[in-house]
Amino acid sequence: MVGAGRPAAAAAGLAVARVASPAPVLAQTSTSPVIELDVVRKIYQTGEIAVEALRGVSLTINEGEYVAIMGPSGSGKSTLMHIIGCLDVPTSGRYELAGEDVSEMDEIDLAEVRNRRIGFVFQQFNLLSSMSALRNVEVPLSYAGVPREIRRRRATEALSRVGLGDRVQHRPGELSGGQQQRVAVARALVTDPALVLADEPTGNLDSVATAEVLRLFDELHDQGRTVVLITHEAEVAERAARVIRIRDGEIATNDIRGGR
Repeated sequence: MVGAGRPAAAAAGLAVARVASPAPVLAQTSTSPVIELDVVRKIYQTGEIAVEALRGVSLTINEGEYVAIMGPSGSGKSTLMHIIGCLDVPTSGRYELAGEDVSEMDEIDLAEVRNRRIGFVFQQFNLLSSMSALRNVEVPLSYAGVPREIRRRRATEALSRVGLGDRVQHRPGELSGGQQQRVAVARALVTDPALVLADEPTGNLDSVATAEVLRLFDELHDQGRTVVLITHEAEVAERAARVIRIRDGEIATNDIRGGR
């Protein structure tokens, strides 16, 4: 099992994996599933007490979808995010990510899948304060063994894509909160993942920076990226085309809406 304390390591790309060159992004929604959960259950055992955090969740998210997952504290929302992000595994049930069954993988295999398939964006940014924006974005490529010249070019391109082409040598402390989150988005994109998974990405931002980052997610969706936001904020969830609400470890509602 992978511990829940793994998100920072995953975001920094602390896994050795081979990363392919970026493929063209199709600006349309496909019917090809990126996420498929089939009767997924998660039980945490504490001594003699068993807590069922997820109770048979079945869910499909297709390539190019923009989905928000909402739920109150204790609803199972964070557990679902950990399983979708390959930070944990189900107690039972099946989970396929981009056609690959990850339900029973060990920690090493899950780390490789995370680095190849998922771009993480977290509330706390998880940037390395001693490194420039460029070096922070390079980190997943560095652990994947990508040659220095190639990873530098790809990191520069990723920062330019999020509007920070003139901030590549700035350290996190020299950037605003919104700019730091854009660096985190660039790092999430640099491996060309099948899925961008954002956990409360605006939780530490003011209203101006929140609008800036949400516009960036809108653009990613418009480019054909699969984006899943975990949020408790209704105004953030409203940007998505589909809102899934979790309650007591089960999907309470799964609403397709117009999005923006």
